[in-house]
Amino acid sequence: MNRGATQTLTRIAWLIGWLAAGGLTAVALIRALSSETEPLLIGVQGIAVWLLLPAYPLLVCAVIALVHRARHARRDPDLPARLRWPLALGAVALALAVAQAVLLVTAVGWNGPRTAPAGTTPLRIVSANVLLDNTELSTLAGELVATDADVIVLEEVTPEHLATLAASPLWAAYPERMLDALPGFHGSAIFSRLPIEDGGRIDVAGAPMLEASIRTPAGLVRVIDVHALAPVDAANTVLWRGQYAELARISASATGSLILAGDFNATLDHAPLQRLVASGLRDAFVEAGSGFGATWPRWDGIVPPLMRLDHVLVSRQIAVVAVTDQVSAGSDHRRLVADLALPAL
Repeated sequence: MNRGATQTLTRIAWLIGWLAAGGLTAVALIRALSSETEPLLIGVQGIAVWLLLPAYPLLVCAVIALVHRARHARRDPDLPARLRWPLALGAVALALAVAQAVLLVTAVGWNGPRTAPAGTTPLRIVSANVLLDNTELSTLAGELVATDADVIVLEEVTPEHLATLAASPLWAAYPERMLDALPGFHGSAIFSRLPIEDGGRIDVAGAPMLEASIRTPAGLVRVIDVHALAPVDAANTVLWRGQYAELARISASATGSLILAGDFNATLDHAPLQRLVASGLRDAFVEAGSGFGATWPRWDGIVPPLMRLDHVLVSRQIAVVAVTDQVSAGSDHRRLVADLALPAL
């Protein structure tokens, strides 16, 4: 290959490297600035940890280029100038790799299961988004019964779903029920083995959610079945922020045991969810989860779940013992199984 062709290929390689660095830097800035108004930027925030993975091969390429130039230009008086661009690209790539590592480490659950405090009452709660067009609902109902949960909260429950569930073992196993089946994505249901004393549909910033006050041996526990809107367009994003603000007000004013469980359509990379947790709640997975705990999207194939959109948030007096995620038949979400410990009366 002649010298001219080599120089052309080298320039193209550097251009590709800097374009990659620019794109990755944009991802890092989007994650750092945490937009709450632009749907595309909100989406990038949720998967920034994965989008930044190319920082590692970019860093390797920059180091190789730096070593190559240093070897071939030892006696060149312009060596510092020749090394300037490889050093600059390497520095950018290193910063991006560090940012990715920080996001990765903080996304992983390190604590794992814990021992319940002495004198507490165990409560197992399962949260599952059943999927609007689930064709395996009967199988899923059997899976839910097998979790041996005390309380099950379901999202995207339609009247047709209820007809299937009513003919399943779930109906008999959970005689206490709070139901709000609706066409579309906003229906929900709460199944309990413990008495439900009160509850029903609540309006959360213009969208319905379901709550129930459940009588346990440790007293009443307020459970809110959360299904936040997905911030996929400007109108939904406004409502999405409003829902989080309203849930934070509910949390801040709560005086007893409170559990928020469901499909939040947000990760802990998103500021609205961060503020909700800061209002007096704790994320159960952060307390006692292991691994990534990603719950969406869950499809058959090679692509693993990328984001933890499903959460169980608990008030400060509730201890978290264990949290696991499980495949839900026919759903695009993995379900969460949370073992909690309620304080003695």
